[in-house]
Amino acid sequence: MISQADALTSAARTMRKRLQLARMQSLATALLCIALGVLFLSARYESIWPWLRWVRAFAEASAIGAIADWYAVVALFRRPLGLPIPHTAIIPANKDNIGRSLGEFVAQYLLTPENVVAKLERYDSARQVAAWAATPANASRLAALCMSAVPAILRAPDDADVRRLFRLHVAPRLLELNMARPLSQALEALIDAGLHRTALEAALKFLDGWLVANEALIRSKFSQASKYTPAPLDAYIVRKFLQGFRSLVHEIAADPEHAVRGEVDAALRELVAELEQSPRYREMVQGWLRDLLEKWARDEDIQQLRETLAARVEADLLQEDSVLRQSVAALIIAVAEGAARDRAILDRINGAWLRFARSATLQFRGQIATLIAEVLRSWDAEEVGRKVQLEIGKDLQFIRINGALVGGVVGVALHACTLFAPFAP
Repeated sequence: MISQADALTSAARTMRKRLQLARMQSLATALLCIALGVLFLSARYESIWPWLRWVRAFAEASAIGAIADWYAVVALFRRPLGLPIPHTAIIPANKDNIGRSLGEFVAQYLLTPENVVAKLERYDSARQVAAWAATPANASRLAALCMSAVPAILRAPDDADVRRLFRLHVAPRLLELNMARPLSQALEALIDAGLHRTALEAALKFLDGWLVANEALIRSKFSQASKYTPAPLDAYIVRKFLQGFRSLVHEIAADPEHAVRGEVDAALRELVAELEQSPRYREMVQGWLRDLLEKWARDEDIQQLRETLAARVEADLLQEDSVLRQSVAALIIAVAEGAARDRAILDRINGAWLRFARSATLQFRGQIATLIAEVLRSWDAEEVGRKVQLEIGKDLQFIRINGALVGGVVGVALHACTLFAPFAP
């Protein structure tokens, strides 16, 4: 939306243009009136002072030139004196053709991928954006903008309109999709990237640490399940079991070619194939998705959690020293400063930005041309004339002024030719 300040600035700019146009129109009209006055006086007293024929020639040609150029300028925007003269009010009468031609011109000669990319290549856009984002004040504003949307996102499932839209249109469509297939493809991509091995190593490390930290708990549970064996025997069995199990965990972690790793890989590959092809897995994933959607929308604990998080985010953002805003701003500054120092990153960002600009220009320049044509078509014909006159009318008044001055000079020159030419009487 246009802010009040922008609206006031636009109104002031329009008023200034109107004043400038009125001033130039008054000047051009004053020159016409002067030419007519001088013509009348010189014609009246030419018999007394013969030299006034030169003044008369100037004034007569000046008046003719001023009137002709007044007609030409006025005919662009409206009918002169309101008379239905053909080929007048040219711009209002042809606004649809002008809009279509202007749109085609913009699309064909201005919004070309070559022009847009060539213009953008002059600027190191990635570095400029990084430098802007690295400024603490800008990073703080950007962080505030990002975080201000979090409460609304958290509360969105509780909004009646959003909930109705989701229940009637989004959820049924999601449940129709075969979500097992994209899940299979995502899992396959993770396996191909080797991330499952990283996850396995993290799991092994966590498991080893958990076994060490919870040996007493395991011994206690074992004793509860084995009531008729002595406590020392229980402790011995649990200790040996944990030693053996931890030894296996260490072997798997230390050996990249361990058989268990191969079994995990094979099991994951089999899961990928099953997710891709098995109706049973498809129904299972759809069931999980249905349960998740219902739980997210209806579970009171989750609703309370979302409301609590939203309220805390709002309360934090109201503080001058907001922890969230400062943390996000610090992250933005760190990323921006790091990118600004890395030429390779900047080149990749600039390359991606230029590819996007080229693609967007090719895709949308036709729509932009159509938009220009449709906007001009929707305007009132007289309004188009007023808008164009307001923008260029001041400069067109110079045509009237020049017509008066140049016409007068030409009139004197022609009068001289009639007096001094060989065929003159």
